[in-house]
Amino acid sequence: MSRPVMKRETIEESAIRLFATKGLARTTIKDIAAAAGVTEGALYRYYSGKEEMAWKLFNRELDEFTRLVSEVLFDERMPFNLRLGLAIKTIYDHYKYNGDRFAFILLTQHGFPEDKLLSRDTEPMAMAERFVGQAMGAGEIPPCDADLYAALLMGAIMQPLVLHRYNKLEITAQTHAQVTASCLRMLGLC
Repeated sequence: MSRPVMKRETIEESAIRLFATKGLARTTIKDIAAAAGVTEGALYRYYSGKEEMAWKLFNRELDEFTRLVSEVLFDERMPFNLRLGLAIKTIYDHYKYNGDRFAFILLTQHGFPEDKLLSRDTEPMAMAERFVGQAMGAGEIPPCDADLYAALLMGAIMQPLVLHRYNKLEITAQTHAQVTASCLRMLGLC
């Protein structure tokens, strides 16, 4: 790996960690440069500023996350219950092994303009709505308001992770199974 690529990766990892822990608004270019061990000018070789960096990193990380989850959610070779359970496990594993990246996606999304977020091709809420709508259309779940139930599912799945990030809830090896069971009950499948 060449040195400029390594430097860029170090800068990006430092930025993600700071955005996830300090917040988007409170993180400065100076903070990122110091954490990465580079000059502020080195950051400007790759990005025009903090906002551009944050937006590009957010899109990259969110695209990777939604790709992982959608591969499971929309694999019609598996029954609905299994797809939902594996998607939740994928989300919880991603959080466990990529905590700062996950927190960056989850906690900084509100720092971007709404029009930017809504224009994304891979938006998690739209993915959840499509999943619920397809399951309802296929008769896998009872008729419901797909938008409402997608929102309820997203809340049930993500809120425990937010609480864990703020040290208000312990996540155990069984948490994803408990969340899955709760989601299935919410959908009237248990």
